[in-house]
Amino acid sequence: MTPRTAALCMTLLVLSGCSHTSVTHRELRGVPVLQIDCSGLTSSWEKCYAKVRQTCGAKGYQVLGKTDDIKEEPGDGFLGWSPGVASRTMFAKCKA
Repeated sequence: MTPRTAALCMTLLVLSGCSHTSVTHRELRGVPVLQIDCSGLTSSWEKCYAKVRQTCGAKGYQVLGKTDDIKEEPGDGFLGWSPGVASRTMFAKCKA
């Protein structure tokens, strides 16, 4: 594998783990809640907070819970390097 090919593969690997932010409207025990997914290597909890602020607007919101899971196994990945896979989910409800 040439250095150029290796660099291209590494770039594609990193870009494939880029971020996305999505909101799912759910009901939990009869209460409408938002499930906000802001997973990815280039994402952060701030992206979750920005999305919930955007969704709820001036009413405000209450965070009900957050989960995250960063999986990184030493030696896994391309040439023994693993960027890890970051999964972040926030549960919140808009204030009335």
